[in-house]
Amino acid sequence: MIFHYFAVFLVGILAVPSNAALSVTVEELINAIGAPKCMQKCVNSFVLNLYDSMTNSSVQSATRVMCNEYYNFIECAKRDRLVCPYEVVYNYTFEGLNSFCSEKETPHSQCLDSKLSLVAKTCDNKCHLTRQIDDIFQRRTIKIMAKHSGNPQVFVENLTEFCQSLSCFIPCFKRNLEHECDKDGHRFLVHAVKPFYSLVRAMKKHPKIKPLIEKKVPKTCHFLFNKAVLDYYTSY
Repeated sequence: MIFHYFAVFLVGILAVPSNAALSVTVEELINAIGAPKCMQKCVNSFVLNLYDSMTNSSVQSATRVMCNEYYNFIECAKRDRLVCPYEVVYNYTFEGLNSFCSEKETPHSQCLDSKLSLVAKTCDNKCHLTRQIDDIFQRRTIKIMAKHSGNPQVFVENLTEFCQSLSCFIPCFKRNLEHECDKDGHRFLVHAVKPFYSLVRAMKKHPKIKPLIEKKVPKTCHFLFNKAVLDYYTSY
């Protein structure tokens, strides 16, 4: 199940706004990571609408729209929980969105609405994150998995270059978003990395998980469950 957690969270990463066009569809992504078919009903539309809300310049109040899409997803998942009992996976994967949208104060921020996609595009141009995602899906094994049904472990093992780009993208995103939106930008980042803190806590609570992850997950991805690195991302 840990591979489902890790791979499904990639869906969340893909929802980070970027104006660069992906050649990969949400359905292909969900297939490739080996997510159960029953997940697709709620997850596919959620990620598609979430991505659109944060990249489509015609969408007003993007952060509010983002949270509304999340709430719609939760309702869909609850309705299907008897036939698709993966609420634990959803809770883990989208913990950051849940905490961001559940704040007492309305999470809407005009600065985030106007700057989020611009900052992400700037960092994507520097770090080539979107290009790495597209490159993953050009590989024969991943193509087959995307068309039919994949294996989360195999998918994670193909993330070496993606994680290299991600290790460039996140610090760039942090610097630029905090520069543009100050505390609102910082707050967004704190929420975004929460699932990785949960993974760190799970590894501490269940020590046998750590060697499994370190063995199966590419070394370039290990920074995602390094508490010192996460602390840097959330420092202000």
